[in-house]
Amino acid sequence: MKVLYIDAFAGVAGDMLAAALLDVGGDLEALREGLRALPIGGYRVEAERVWRGPFRALKVRVRPDGDAAGAPPSDGHGHSHDHGHSHDHGHSHDHGHDHAHHADEPVGLPPPTHGPADEPAFPGQPSRRWRDIRALLSAAPLPPRARARALAAFGRLAAAEAETHGLAEDDVHFHEVGGVDAIVDIVSVALLLEQLGVDELVASPLPVGAGTVRSAHGRIPLPAPATLLLLRGWPVEPGPPGELCTPTGAALVTALATPGPFPAMHLDAVGVGAGTRDPATHPNVVRVVLGRVDVPPSPPRVDVLSAQMDDLSGEQVPALLQALLDAGAVDAFAVPILMKKGRPGFLVEAHADPARTPAVERAFFLHGSTFGLRRHRLGRRMLARRFRTVETAAGPVPVKIGLLDGVPVQFHPEDDAVRAQAAAAGLPAHRVASEAKARAMHAEQDDDAPPPRG
Repeated sequence: MKVLYIDAFAGVAGDMLAAALLDVGGDLEALREGLRALPIGGYRVEAERVWRGPFRALKVRVRPDGDAAGAPPSDGHGHSHDHGHSHDHGHSHDHGHDHAHHADEPVGLPPPTHGPADEPAFPGQPSRRWRDIRALLSAAPLPPRARARALAAFGRLAAAEAETHGLAEDDVHFHEVGGVDAIVDIVSVALLLEQLGVDELVASPLPVGAGTVRSAHGRIPLPAPATLLLLRGWPVEPGPPGELCTPTGAALVTALATPGPFPAMHLDAVGVGAGTRDPATHPNVVRVVLGRVDVPPSPPRVDVLSAQMDDLSGEQVPALLQALLDAGAVDAFAVPILMKKGRPGFLVEAHADPARTPAVERAFFLHGSTFGLRRHRLGRRMLARRFRTVETAAGPVPVKIGLLDGVPVQFHPEDDAVRAQAAAAGLPAHRVASEAKARAMHAEQDDDAPPPRG
């Protein structure tokens, strides 16, 4: 199994992560070809070598290219259309602000002045809401696992922006979610992970900066509101002034990775992605380390947290379970029980990586009705895993396969890919999942069959 460790010691943004994945072994021409599956144009992707402190890193830029939104992107070898707008971002352009730590201006100069808040960085692009982006990604001929990862990251970003503005996810217009550079950044990361065959991602704690940044509504504090919402349940650390972790970067890391220390692995390659600014205080880069493991990098022990609650209604239980999962629990469930004095109640239990236990405990107290918790640590054993993509009536679907002593014993189609493919094909999701599981089982049996004699 291939594992990618994200060392975000100086922060992370979408384009920085894409650059690091290219640097660790991704292919730029293959990425450009993969991005052509998206029905958008008017942009090009460029990459160049730069220095950030002691690091020789790769810098990726998404630049305007042409006036037609539907025009295909160029090969990236045209002349520069530098418009003074940073693409190392993740904030909504509803705020019209620069992006501080990753801004294009030289260190020591004031931030660039943007045009009107409704002036697009990429001319000729249509207005896009989250529902439009979801439909665009669901219909595009992307690799299923890449599509699922892009949808997961965009979904988290849309939910955070909607909560920030107090509006419905589908109906609110997010300039950032709909921005060409944001779409390209997120889909590029998803495509490059697929290029590299990454099965699991682990990430370091994320540093958050301080200070303020200009917006259409005046100055707003850092970390940005959406970034803070995205980082709920994730370990964070203080960092130097400026925007270290953008909403796009936070959405990608928290949607696709699990927090943890550097995993044991057979190390294959290291990649370094650069931000736009080159501050004197620290190297503005994110590092990724690609390697192989024989067992999942999940810790061999898990904390079990439980509490009985007799004053929590059944309608409140699903919200509590979701809050526990959002805080980082690997599993959470509730069982109806009969408590003292004949009172009906629930036994709520969550399992968590020890590093996530404090966040899960906090979720118990904030979203439940208990005054105390029980906690104990247990060992656990997990099956080794690998992925196989199979063809179904709805299209290709990745299936996670669990191995016991090298023998396949469990088969689980990836839910996000199943739903996306089923929706695009107009088929029931359970039918697509059943077909994918059956085809994966048959394919594994064919692989294990002895070769014909003669």
